[in-house]
Amino acid sequence: MMIKLPKTTEYIRVRRYRLVATDDLVAKFERNIEVENKIYNYVLKFLEKTYGVKHLNRPYPTTKKAKVFLAKDVLIPKILKDIYGLSKWDGKKVGIHSQALRDEYLVSILTNFGEYRKTLISAFKMSKQDKEDYKNNVHNNNPKHKSWYCKGSLNYLRPNQSKRCVSLPSNGQAKIISAHFIKIQDYGIIQVVENLTNMRNTDIVTTKIKHKQDGKFELQVVFKTVNKRKEVINKIGADWNMRDNKAWHTSEDEELYIDKDVSDKADELEDKINKLKSQRDLITWLPRNSKRIVKLNKEIRYWNSKRSHILTDKYNDMAKELLSKNDLIAIENLDAKEMRKRQEDNSNSQNRAKNRKLAKIKPYEMEQLIIQMANRLGKTVILVDSYKTSQVEYGTEYQEKHSVDDREWTSKYTGKTIKRDLNASKNILAWALNPKEHIKYKESLDLKKEGKIKKAIRPQSLITIN
Repeated sequence: MMIKLPKTTEYIRVRRYRLVATDDLVAKFERNIEVENKIYNYVLKFLEKTYGVKHLNRPYPTTKKAKVFLAKDVLIPKILKDIYGLSKWDGKKVGIHSQALRDEYLVSILTNFGEYRKTLISAFKMSKQDKEDYKNNVHNNNPKHKSWYCKGSLNYLRPNQSKRCVSLPSNGQAKIISAHFIKIQDYGIIQVVENLTNMRNTDIVTTKIKHKQDGKFELQVVFKTVNKRKEVINKIGADWNMRDNKAWHTSEDEELYIDKDVSDKADELEDKINKLKSQRDLITWLPRNSKRIVKLNKEIRYWNSKRSHILTDKYNDMAKELLSKNDLIAIENLDAKEMRKRQEDNSNSQNRAKNRKLAKIKPYEMEQLIIQMANRLGKTVILVDSYKTSQVEYGTEYQEKHSVDDREWTSKYTGKTIKRDLNASKNILAWALNPKEHIKYKESLDLKKEGKIKKAIRPQSLITIN
């Protein structure tokens, strides 16, 4: 194996507990929320002015370290000066812990704005006609007739709206004191209803206090366990699929399917959800907060949750099947959004069919479940750049582009029978173990020799290891 693996895996999970909310805790929480509400629109306006549609060529922070730097050295000084009239940090006057503001709240805004900015950059590349079509809702994907630069934008907080969560980094201070008491940063020792004993020896990364819609308070705790990575003996590549309920095709020519009864149940619930949505959307004369609309939204959320749980249970079963026999799994780094982009040349009817399958077979969710399970077991998952995994004939540099409907063909170079999914899964595994074999890297070397680019792609940038 050519790649070097980290020695450990980190198993991260979130646990939720009902919080015993004392008067002091509620008062402190409300003051924290007041700060978040006060600065949100200010920060959003700054980001739009500095990194928005007129400044898309300006470098934007992408790492946690870079975001913390921007928050600490740029945003907080401006917030202190413009909103609080301060020249240096004063926690009592501001009303929130500095790390809660910097490391959690501001970083989360920067992350969300970064996601919007990716959409904005993509929308910027649209033709003038495409931008007009989007605004005129020609393709029924913009019912509010927003301009192209508002696509995916973050909403400003209105006067009657409020944030509902306060996140606090552990900073080595958060720890479980006893069965029902936990110490968290800034709030001190607080009480929860559920028993904490089974998590007592687990590291705490972050804590979050949330004020729920029903008026109750919840404590969310992010725990981390570091596991020794297992030696890689058995390894496999897996290509995800969306044909005939097939989810995975492995480099060992095994196929993993969503069971027909699970698929049928998911379809049944999806139809139920769509009928409720249609019913809700036809009621245009009532406000959103009317009892009838609220009741319909509650029903939609319930059935969405039920459908999601049915599919997630199946995803878990497939993840267990893949990991039970293997120490390393290589899969494409590919989500549903990217797959939809791949289908943009198809007809509308083809796209509707594929999008419905993506609602059932969610590659990103499956990917995350596999990674989470691998981290818990100390096993390895490698995500591989999806560039031409299906087009390159395994073991060669020969390329043939076929329609997604072509599942098998005879190579015009070697005369071999090529099974699309099996071929892709073998490439995924080979390129995961040695990214210098990835066709994207080899093509970048050729482009560099021809003087078309200054630097070739770094092979390591084509893979991500858990």
